[in-house]
Amino acid sequence: MICDLNVVYPQTDFLVRPTARDLAKLKGCLAVLEQLGYTHIALNFEPQWATGSLNKQIPSDIRLLNPINIETDFAEFEGRLKLYSRITLKVDDPSQCQNLTRFQQVFDLVAVEPQTERALQLAITNLEIDIITFNYKERLPCYLKHKTLGSAIEKGIHFEIKYSDLLESDSHARAQSISNVKQLIRASRSRGLICSSGISSPDISRLRSCSDIANLLNLIGLDHNRSEQCFKDWSLKTLLSGRLRIKSYKQVVAVSGDESLIDNSLENKNWQASQKGVSVNAKMDVSSYKKRKADTAVDRVTKKSKPETTV
Repeated sequence: MICDLNVVYPQTDFLVRPTARDLAKLKGCLAVLEQLGYTHIALNFEPQWATGSLNKQIPSDIRLLNPINIETDFAEFEGRLKLYSRITLKVDDPSQCQNLTRFQQVFDLVAVEPQTERALQLAITNLEIDIITFNYKERLPCYLKHKTLGSAIEKGIHFEIKYSDLLESDSHARAQSISNVKQLIRASRSRGLICSSGISSPDISRLRSCSDIANLLNLIGLDHNRSEQCFKDWSLKTLLSGRLRIKSYKQVVAVSGDESLIDNSLENKNWQASQKGVSVNAKMDVSSYKKRKADTAVDRVTKKSKPETTV
């Protein structure tokens, strides 16, 4: 299994749907990723309200929080690709994180792009997120320390490398991206990293295979084995971490294979029902984790009175 957990969804507003042309370009991007060998892909929604000013409020209706309709818009990829939904929030003020728990109910992955050092500390210590990412084409918000990143990795948070920033045509932006990625590799001690494309539909020409990017990361300073883990093992752990928020109940996890835990087909059907007005929590499906009915005194007496069978 090869994962790409950041393919930009062509929508920046909760209420303004992408055009049919934008969706067609995105489907072409997914088709290229399929040819390159990727199997698990996350569509990344980046709301415009989180770019610094809160001019646009978050919708109060939970059915409007996730605009990515995988079941309807991408039905032709069923059985070919595993598609998931992701949201990336740009945070520079703690007040922007008050409604973060609402996004955790409707998105498979929740990522944060901190704009300041205070926001980075907040994301690591207080927020229940899956991914921390940066804009590598610009200077990082602070100097990355091993102690800070180590505590996030121990918590289960992974740091994302976007290889599209390493392939920038602008030489200054490309050099800044390489410097920032080297700093991330140094501070993380080459642990807890995932690599994704960060590609939007117009930049389809910059898509690369897993082996090509692994060689590029090897040149930057990440050994080849861990370069491949960024697309495989560590990306799968990130996906499992996000899915366990939906598939577990009070930290009680079903014993099953990885494929069952990251299967989101039932949640997608619930999402479609919620769009039609049916009262369904868009991502929650805890029918398998209902509390067992407590035994009464009569039940206990009945169990004791049953004769034991012998073989």
